[in-house]
Amino acid sequence: MGEYKGWLYIPIEVKVRERDAKLLVAYYAAREGYIVIIGDHYMVENAADKLPKGIFYSKGYPHGFRKRVLTRASQNGHRIVELDEEGLLIKDTMYLQDRMLKNMLQLVTKEFCWGPNQYEVISKAYPDLAKKCVIVGNPRFDLLTPKYKQIYNKEAQLLRNKYGDFILINTRFTQYNNARGKMDTPYYKYIKQLYYYFIDLIKELSERFPNETFILRPHPGEDIRSYHKIFSNEKNVRVIHEGNIVKWLMAAKVIIHNGCTSAIEGYYLDKPVISYIPTKETKLEIPNQLGIRASTINEVCKAIEQINNQAYTMPKPEVLDLYCYWQKDKYAYHSIIEAFDDIAIPTRDISGRFVIDRGVLTKSMRKRRFSLTKQEIEDFFSLLDGIEGSLNELEIVPIGQNLFKIKAL
Repeated sequence: MGEYKGWLYIPIEVKVRERDAKLLVAYYAAREGYIVIIGDHYMVENAADKLPKGIFYSKGYPHGFRKRVLTRASQNGHRIVELDEEGLLIKDTMYLQDRMLKNMLQLVTKEFCWGPNQYEVISKAYPDLAKKCVIVGNPRFDLLTPKYKQIYNKEAQLLRNKYGDFILINTRFTQYNNARGKMDTPYYKYIKQLYYYFIDLIKELSERFPNETFILRPHPGEDIRSYHKIFSNEKNVRVIHEGNIVKWLMAAKVIIHNGCTSAIEGYYLDKPVISYIPTKETKLEIPNQLGIRASTINEVCKAIEQINNQAYTMPKPEVLDLYCYWQKDKYAYHSIIEAFDDIAIPTRDISGRFVIDRGVLTKSMRKRRFSLTKQEIEDFFSLLDGIEGSLNELEIVPIGQNLFKIKAL
């Protein structure tokens, strides 16, 4: 390897959602000459305090969290790029106030957007900052393309072997069924209603389809214990939240949801989707426009029977293209890395030989349910090597707890 292009800091907060997409970016960025620091969010922040100036890849945050992270990275001299993990399905005013205030966007060099809708929302609010915005899609959705979904073939088959032809039910009720307990406030009345509608739905499906297996996959922020307690006596209901969602979507024969991004992912994977909409909506959320729409338990049961008999169609709503830029042969990670190359980093260290004081980066200062191992990274990179048909010599060095330095040799 000749000269390095610079340092790239990639924090991961929610492992099951972010890890593989972030490793995809890290793999190709390292091949292109970047020295990548990746791992637990808090540890990457600590590393970015002490290592050379570079590019800090923000994942998007609520206002207070975003202010802390972006201000810290900016004060350390880093150039900030951002791809908001919650930027796909947004409500304009609320989104701007909670996650995209102008004073913080001013600190960002490039704001990567999921699609035209997010781009327009930000650009119309802050026309003087519109040039910062770039539509790229999201590397999470790169993993749904024909080239990369094969990464999950083996794991998906193992799930099918273990659970059979299961029906996957995804929930997103963190605003009520929070990991810290039930958040029973007037603001979350709608989510509370959906939570109990889904409880009733799953119980009824369990009884009506005793030979089917139902896998309930809660959102990472939900209290999974509440579901374990409720469905402890339902023998054909399993409550599981582990691993990347893609393998579960690929293994499932049917996906049931309300307002979940996983419906879009399932759609791109050509999976049957049932959108259960038991409450009236003045405007259907984008995921609820996908697949078969059902407003009652009877309609859900009918939809399952149709899918079992292969008597269904999955129309594509044209509006989806406004929210998510996705093509089968073009990749978000490539657009992102191209954008990196255009960013000028002050006093750029390109030697790759910076001495890291591991004593400073050994321990996290807070407890987290997060782990990332060198073996996980090596295994994922090996799969990418197989896809690319070449062995790319990347050095993976642990430099702290759940923290790694990756560069080409």
